[in-house]
Amino acid sequence: MTTPTTLKESVSLPKTDFPMRGNLPKREPERLAQWESQNLYSRLLAERADAELFVLHDGPPYANGNIHIGHAVNKVLKDFIVRTKSMRGMRAPYVPGWDCHGLPIELKVEEQFIKKGRKKEDVPPAEFRTACRQYAKGWVDSQREEFKRLGILGDWDNPYLTMNFGYEAAIVRELGKLMESGHLVRGAKPIHWCPSCVTALAEAEIEYHDHTSPAIFVAFPFADGEAGRHRLPEEAALVIWTTTPWTLPANQAVALHPDFDYVALDTDKGQFVVAEALQAQFLEATGLSAHFVGEPIKGRDLEGAKLQHPFLERWVPVILGDHVTLEAGTGAVHTAPGHGQEDFEAGQRYNLPVENPVDDHGRFVEGIPHVAGMTTKAANKVILEVLEGRGRLLAHSPLNHSYPHCWRCKGPILFRATEQWFIQMEHDELRARALAEIDLTQWIPSWGRERIHNMVSGRPDWCISRQRAWGAPITVVECGDCRAPLLDRRIAERVAEFVEQEGVDAWFERPVSDFLPEGETCPHCGSTEFTKETDILDVWFDSGVSQAAVLKTRDDLAWPADLYLEGSDQHRGWFQSSLLASVAANGQAPYKAVLTHGFVLDAQGRKMSKSLGNTVAPQEVIGKFGADVLRLWVASEDTRSDVRIGGEILDRQADTYRRLRNTLRYLLGSLDGFDPATDTIAWDDLLPLERFMLDRARRTGAKVLAAYEGYDFQAAARELHRFCNEDLSAFYLDVLKDRLYIEARDGALRKSAQTALYLIGDRLIRWLAPLTPFTADEAWECLPGKRESSVQLATFAAADWVASEGEVARYTRLMGLREGVLPLLEILRRDGKIGASLEAEVRFRTEDVLDLTGLEEEVADILIVSKVTFSNDLPNREDQGFPGQWTHIRAQIDSSGTATSNIKSSPRIWVGRLAGEKCDRCWHIVPERHEVLDGQVCGRCRDVIVGAQ
Repeated sequence: MTTPTTLKESVSLPKTDFPMRGNLPKREPERLAQWESQNLYSRLLAERADAELFVLHDGPPYANGNIHIGHAVNKVLKDFIVRTKSMRGMRAPYVPGWDCHGLPIELKVEEQFIKKGRKKEDVPPAEFRTACRQYAKGWVDSQREEFKRLGILGDWDNPYLTMNFGYEAAIVRELGKLMESGHLVRGAKPIHWCPSCVTALAEAEIEYHDHTSPAIFVAFPFADGEAGRHRLPEEAALVIWTTTPWTLPANQAVALHPDFDYVALDTDKGQFVVAEALQAQFLEATGLSAHFVGEPIKGRDLEGAKLQHPFLERWVPVILGDHVTLEAGTGAVHTAPGHGQEDFEAGQRYNLPVENPVDDHGRFVEGIPHVAGMTTKAANKVILEVLEGRGRLLAHSPLNHSYPHCWRCKGPILFRATEQWFIQMEHDELRARALAEIDLTQWIPSWGRERIHNMVSGRPDWCISRQRAWGAPITVVECGDCRAPLLDRRIAERVAEFVEQEGVDAWFERPVSDFLPEGETCPHCGSTEFTKETDILDVWFDSGVSQAAVLKTRDDLAWPADLYLEGSDQHRGWFQSSLLASVAANGQAPYKAVLTHGFVLDAQGRKMSKSLGNTVAPQEVIGKFGADVLRLWVASEDTRSDVRIGGEILDRQADTYRRLRNTLRYLLGSLDGFDPATDTIAWDDLLPLERFMLDRARRTGAKVLAAYEGYDFQAAARELHRFCNEDLSAFYLDVLKDRLYIEARDGALRKSAQTALYLIGDRLIRWLAPLTPFTADEAWECLPGKRESSVQLATFAAADWVASEGEVARYTRLMGLREGVLPLLEILRRDGKIGASLEAEVRFRTEDVLDLTGLEEEVADILIVSKVTFSNDLPNREDQGFPGQWTHIRAQIDSSGTATSNIKSSPRIWVGRLAGEKCDRCWHIVPERHEVLDGQVCGRCRDVIVGAQ
């Protein structure tokens, strides 16, 4: 060490290469490049090669467009978990994936061809699929870089893509298993259909928006003699209520509840039968008055009665169904088996026809009276006119209600029966087995279990076919004569072998004979002519089999996964499709635990939308603040519920980050000149304050690691924030300044403090690493001593620092005293009595601080004042002041050890200006000073300077 020539040179000020300003937008990309050049991910897995495996399976985002803030939250949460598991010493691979098939990509590519003057039907299918593949690949590459910029550690060079040939082959093989097991069946059932996109839709592809529909009351007259036979007036009509007049051409029955009571109301316009419980609402809605109400009749007593269709020349029966409710309408339900799931199921029980008079584009087919060629919307108006002309329309009014819309084009969808491929929920007890697996899975939060349980309990068969071009094919060969499908797993395996080499083009471009054994004949009719199914698979089936296509095929992963983590909307999406595909094929859920997060809203709690202009792009946040600030925001929020983001919220997080960084910088700067290998002080030789602070650090670490283990990152971030702000910045680092700056550079007092700071800094950086990896890695490099090249390669080292009960009690007490005295000192500063706190003296009544007797100097150090006195001779009245500039502030020590002001009982603490001279080096007020170097210093400082010469 150079001999000091001035007082300034004799002071050991903090020194570190860790800069005060993070400049994260610039430095983070540089560190990313460093991690990549070090092959950090591969090195990490290699070092944990023999460790316990933890698999978080990545749900694939869609390869279309830049990532949004919801993507960022999802990926950051996953990264928190992967990093914490790795730092627990586990082998925690992270294989990112992308969903690459489907309608949104297909529509974008179609737009590209239209801009070039080519319609989709003019583009050869193979060329179109190639364009879709290229489009998806482009967005995979873009999103990959955006995810990496967030600091997400993973196998970015080897992700899984649902359009990779190997993955597409796995889809074919999983479908083959369902063929063999009998789960796959073709049938005509009502499904969600988008007439604009011209395809079936999955439940997860439905959004609900407000929609105005015509709500109408329609009379179905009883056939001649039918009413009297059922003890009703001869001219009676059963009344239904519906919001879809366009479905009336497909009506095949009217359903009643078997246990409800129905009555005939005699009105000026006729005699109408409705549920007794709804008669008042019916009369109010129609404006009718009832002159007479007949005796109630149970719905079951009307079963089989014939009714006249309101405008078609046919009779329809009264049927029974438990799906009929008394929530609205008349208690009588218009039943069109081709246009609703409940109607279809009721129709199956009564063997009713399943008519679908609406084509793929939402227009009525030729031959349908009154509405042929019309859209369903146009048909509504015409049907109302026809009903009114026949006297069957009793009332109509607009109804604003929630209605299903297509997630892609945002238009209202139709329920229509079409021939589709389904996975049967009741075959081989798939539904019951899936529900049992739900109960065996850990759901975080716990309400997730009930949510997905209810969804699976009530869902219909899974429609997996789509009438589009870009996707994995339904690889079913069918007889060219009788259309019987050959649901043969051997054929599926043969197809898969071709797909593995050529992708899905193999199915579409090769002749069907390539997939069939030589001499294959139809087992039903003996034909040798076969055709290929042209429909493609629901993309939810694509992603749902990722558990087989990825977890079962990669050596670095395992099946089932330890954890799935996605947004709460995936209970009806990926969580469910993965569950059903896995249980059907393997008999078991593909995950042990499922964790969900909420959605991201704007600062006012509104859903983000371009129309509102309230979107927050992660790219912009990172460009302004850096990824670590965004990550810190994610960690600070309760992500299990919906979270908010906005300018002020991010500014607060940036401020939190700055305080964190300043704490790290001061801590690292205080370690200047400290070599852990040679300067570390043994536990028993540390000062008691150091042991106390290490004990508090241990307790903090235990809370943080427990929060990490429970995926409660908000609790972890909160505890780290509290420790840095309250225990370190506001207390320990403040108290240590005198020792670190003033005591002999190589003396035991300073080395004791540095030892504690080194140990705390080492652990603190590790605890911060999962949340703020860029900053933690930067701080790790500035920490003295030899260690792993990156904190990412380190583990959560043990912190077995346990102070004695007496030490914990003493310093907890002193922290309380400090919290009470500091406001009193601030009043002195405000009143101009003192400048710095070192110009003050504090006096306590001895009887209040018996446990601190003999520790006056240490108490003064904790309070950062020049002198502390314990005495019972303190005055009990304000006018009995001490000599000098005292302020008569009184305080009393409460039961927790905190001094409180403004208490009008006998004074317990007196604070005031201390008489004496200020040391030019340590700034303490002392009775005498000595001339040393270029200033006047106290005896302690003189000894330190002389010892250094």
